[in-house]
Amino acid sequence: MFRFFFPVGRVIAENRSWLFMATAIFLSCSIAFYFTPVFSDPASEPVLDAQLEGLEGLFSLIMDTSPPIGIALIFMNNFLSMAQMLLLGFLAGVSPLVTLGLNGALVGALLSFSTQEGVPLLAMIAFGLLPHGIFELFAFFLCAAIGLKFGYHCVASPLPGKTRGQSFRFIWKEAISILPLVVLLLVIAAAVEILITPRLLDLVL
Repeated sequence: MFRFFFPVGRVIAENRSWLFMATAIFLSCSIAFYFTPVFSDPASEPVLDAQLEGLEGLFSLIMDTSPPIGIALIFMNNFLSMAQMLLLGFLAGVSPLVTLGLNGALVGALLSFSTQEGVPLLAMIAFGLLPHGIFELFAFFLCAAIGLKFGYHCVASPLPGKTRGQSFRFIWKEAISILPLVVLLLVIAAAVEILITPRLLDLVL
């Protein structure tokens, strides 16, 4: 009998190596951009300031709306980003790879800037990143993992015992199977980011 969905626990367990790879790419870019000397170079300040001002303006706009609207805006932004990473991974895995690198670099740059402004690194991670990041990053890494798997097995090498077409259909079912969990995690993350994270940041900023 045809099954449209796989059990989510099975999908996660069978893709542990891809999850580790996605996490490693993100953390490598975060660490590299945290320690890169470019952010101590005065010539880079206008570019970094422009990026930070843009993010600050967007965050202020979201925070100025009612909490339900703010939660919906953050959720939609994150969901669209992760959906394209998850569902376009079959294009040689380019989308998840680029998205992992860019987001990792952005997190590293923001943490570097915060420490330069006198905010303790551990406090920024504990109060500004982890409360909502626990949910958001797991969804992010899960989508990236399946996206990378898409790219590898649909282009470089099909799944063992399967053709590329069969591999595509199998991984597509995995992608569809995890979407409900991804949506739930992103809703929780958006709610925490709007309702809790700003209050925690007030303790360190």
